[in-house]
Amino acid sequence: MIVNYINNAVRVYYGRRNWYGIYVKGQMISPGYYSTGTVTLTQGSPIVVGNGTAWTPSLGGQPIIGQQLRIGFTSPIYTIVGANLTANPQTITLELPWGMPSQSATGYFICQFYYTFPNIKRFISVKNLALMYRMVTGVSQSLLENWDPSRLQMLYPRVVATMPPDPSGNACFELWPVPNTPQAYPYLAMITPPNLVNDEDNLPAFMRCDVVKARALSEAILYRPKSNPYYSEGMCMQIRQDKLKEFEREIMSAEQDDEGLNRQDIIWASEMMPQVNIDWSNGNYLGAGGGGFLAAMSPVMADDY
Repeated sequence: MIVNYINNAVRVYYGRRNWYGIYVKGQMISPGYYSTGTVTLTQGSPIVVGNGTAWTPSLGGQPIIGQQLRIGFTSPIYTIVGANLTANPQTITLELPWGMPSQSATGYFICQFYYTFPNIKRFISVKNLALMYRMVTGVSQSLLENWDPSRLQMLYPRVVATMPPDPSGNACFELWPVPNTPQAYPYLAMITPPNLVNDEDNLPAFMRCDVVKARALSEAILYRPKSNPYYSEGMCMQIRQDKLKEFEREIMSAEQDDEGLNRQDIIWASEMMPQVNIDWSNGNYLGAGGGGFLAAMSPVMADDY
């Protein structure tokens, strides 16, 4: 029960703010584009048979399982969930049965459309360093389906769109347009830390244990009447209210301290820039603006110095 009370309090704490302690950096790694050989697919079967494919457990430096397979641009995008790469011929298994007519010895390509993360709460920024801009995050699938339902566009991503969770419940995101060259896309994000389990587990950096304790005690004190003859339900309710007030008071103090590390109470419009300059009616990259005019490597005319 105590473990539950503490983790209930911790989750309330985490949900109050994008705390500095849950601020992380990472990268999305694009493995590029693979299309060696041909494949055979049978309608209603999730098994894809390769011919001269030379698949390996790692394509482009990333596991083949979890990447996506596509046949042209009028078929769905299928995630690879299994592979038998030592067989002759090689086979891979798709997340869903092939829904189009059966095809024999047809061209294909494998690349990474979707990226999963076990604990991402939200992205603060994702950068395309090849074109020197900050990508647009938080785009919905509904909007992306209007822009490019067949995912015809490829090469340089400018959008991070939210996908449904993967089968394990992890957050999933799509880079659009899909990158077909190996590249790393650095990101800053907020995470949801795992529950505390062991006595040695700690809260994230700069988060206060006394705040959690006050909230946990407010729940623990209500756990069933005690055999003590001096036990008073009324007194327990009063102590609970006092502890909840202490929690609110101390978490507000913690928020003020955290503001010095990760400012959120005052937001400048320029903090949303630079980002890729997008026509929101169709998702097209407009070219001008975005990160280019602020990037140190932006080209300038000699007489502009």
